[in-house]
Amino acid sequence: MNLLNNLLPLPSGYFGASSALYKLGGLIITYGPAGGAWHINIEDEPRWYRGKTTVVGAGLLEIDVILGRDPEWVKRISTVALDLKPNFIALCGTPISAIIGVDLKGLARSIEKKTGIPVFFIETKGAEDYLSGAEKAFLALAKTFFKPSRTKRKRALNILGAIHLDIGKEEHLKPLCNLLQKADVEIISCWGMEENLENIKKSTEASLNLVITVSGIGIAEYMYENFGIPYIIGLPVGEKGEKDFLKVLEKISKEGAPFVEFSEEREKIDKKAVIIGEPIISYGIKRFLKEEIGLKEVSIISILPLGNLFNKKGCLFSFVNKEEGDFYTTSEERIEKYLNQSEVDIVIADPLYKRLLKSEKVFIPLPHVAMSCRFYWDYPYEFAGKPGGEYFIKNLKDVI
Repeated sequence: MNLLNNLLPLPSGYFGASSALYKLGGLIITYGPAGGAWHINIEDEPRWYRGKTTVVGAGLLEIDVILGRDPEWVKRISTVALDLKPNFIALCGTPISAIIGVDLKGLARSIEKKTGIPVFFIETKGAEDYLSGAEKAFLALAKTFFKPSRTKRKRALNILGAIHLDIGKEEHLKPLCNLLQKADVEIISCWGMEENLENIKKSTEASLNLVITVSGIGIAEYMYENFGIPYIIGLPVGEKGEKDFLKVLEKISKEGAPFVEFSEEREKIDKKAVIIGEPIISYGIKRFLKEEIGLKEVSIISILPLGNLFNKKGCLFSFVNKEEGDFYTTSEERIEKYLNQSEVDIVIADPLYKRLLKSEKVFIPLPHVAMSCRFYWDYPYEFAGKPGGEYFIKNLKDVI
């Protein structure tokens, strides 16, 4: 059993599904009394009162479940949908639907028949992590709206995996978007932050996908297998990170699968850092700390399963390279024990992890919405591109 005394449990699958679809103007329904939707809106979704998307619970009563009043529920949801006129309806499973064996696929068909609005279901159960829910939501979205594209746009890509649970505010992606714009690379869609459903539909016109968090790997592989679109994995951090990233993009545009040689690492600083969080973002920071700052040792604790992160199928290039000392865990006890080793000098993590430290360390806050909900939503921090590098350098001034 994973006992949590200082940390919060990670969001479950339908929280991830909501994060993946939230900005697209749909109606997202959790199949339960309403509690699931309430917790999404109040705890993990700081955007809930600003956006056009609606997340609601099914409003089920115990007697509805016992008597199987699905037709009445379908009628109720259809009435709401016809009033709101969403771009789509996403039906998310919960522990209740899993336990009683609800036919989500059948309900989705019934609602679509009554409303004429595209409806898809996401088979979440409430026991999986948010990564699983986000992946399933992206795949369901693609299978509902994708059509084969006869043409591919050169120097055009999709950004995959930009869910707010990992990225935070949309502004944190501005350095990446600005970098691509300066390199004359067109962004067709940004999965997780995209507001225009039409851009999602045009995603198959891209010649490349860029995966910036692990929630984007599933849809990247799907698009490679079904539409022949390859992908790269990584998020550039720091000035050198930006230059290396652009070098890879240029090689791909000219030669396809790139072999890229990067400049040598600088002289080492005898310090050890530990980064906790989403793995692709963490590996981008690790690369910055080792190659641009010169830290001797940097380890990563991923709070998400690494799964197929190192699977090279369809991947032209990855900035993610697992090393000894990098591992996955959600155990508070194991994380606490690792952080309090005497050789650890620097910790980069969500502010909640500071509670685990028993001795003085250099602590750099890196808020992670999936861990601390909306508590640090407005905290001033950066992690992507040159601004991200400047943020870490500023916080490491007493070390380097």
